[in-house]
Amino acid sequence: MPHDFESKDRKAKLSISLNKLVLLTCLLVVVYFGYEKYASHQAEQAETSVLILAPKVNDIYFLDLRLDDGKLERENKNKYKLAKVVRVTDENLVIVYGRVFYQWQNAVVTSIQYGDLSNHDYFKLIPDYIPFSKIKEMKSNGTIYLVKRPIRNKLYGNLVNPE
Repeated sequence: MPHDFESKDRKAKLSISLNKLVLLTCLLVVVYFGYEKYASHQAEQAETSVLILAPKVNDIYFLDLRLDDGKLERENKNKYKLAKVVRVTDENLVIVYGRVFYQWQNAVVTSIQYGDLSNHDYFKLIPDYIPFSKIKEMKSNGTIYLVKRPIRNKLYGNLVNPE
């Protein structure tokens, strides 16, 4: 009889330590993936800063218009928008805005993945001339939160320019 009590005690201690090991493993996995997400965000922000300083035609600017002065009504839920560089001059950047507002940042990326940028009428025809100083200011206050440069006319796997 005394052996039965010892084996039950040993199994309980083993299961508690096994639970702690599983919990610790899960915690380490969460910390690892959190760090990976943070590192990729930092890399994107560094790339955005470089692309702002050296803009090229077809660069795509991701805009958060809540932070821009007077461009968006306060009650509008859809606050994210895309802009595309159509010309670079010595002192100005010529961009055209997308016609669509998005409610979330990931909806903007999803829209690009579904090929919305390849539609002929996605971007408005009226360009906006913005000085480089204003572009840098928009980046510093968060209005421009991301800049991507298409590679071989593709961004997120879809065409940027209609063919």
